[in-house]
Amino acid sequence: MNQDNTNEGFQFDESGKPKLPQGLKILTILTFIGSAISALFLIFYPQLNKFFLGFIDKAASSGKEFTASQLEDMEKGRAALELAGQNMIPLMVIGLASVALCFIGALWMRKLKKDGFWMYTAGELVPVAANFLLLGTAQFTGVMSVVMGVGIPLLFVFLYFTQRKYLIN
Repeated sequence: MNQDNTNEGFQFDESGKPKLPQGLKILTILTFIGSAISALFLIFYPQLNKFFLGFIDKAASSGKEFTASQLEDMEKGRAALELAGQNMIPLMVIGLASVALCFIGALWMRKLKKDGFWMYTAGELVPVAANFLLLGTAQFTGVMSVVMGVGIPLLFVFLYFTQRKYLIN
């Protein structure tokens, strides 16, 4: 019969294997979706970079009057995009390797393997450190870039950390 509770909070299926906890299941699904989206963005990174540079140029030459703050933000954005363009190959290699680490780490955690957590954590934190080394603080052109570049990876590492008690292999 199906055992719902054990002495350590694990649930087991009919064959006696531990069931994947709901929180870990949701996190890994979100990781798979995020990895796919990240891989797509990385594949189209050169085109996206050119598109946004063109967008800034078009906005600057539109004849619209911008405030000093808006002009400064546009110049910061342009500088960040140009710096990213100069470091495109290393950024793409690091990004694709990190996506692979996150994806494999999530797969391993679905199999309740402890090493999956460390692989996932490396996949999330290596690009944060590498981007900081390659781009410096120029990559942080606003609050959203900080949230997306540092906040979300740290949040997911923390959420997976809270699920480590279920990783038994």
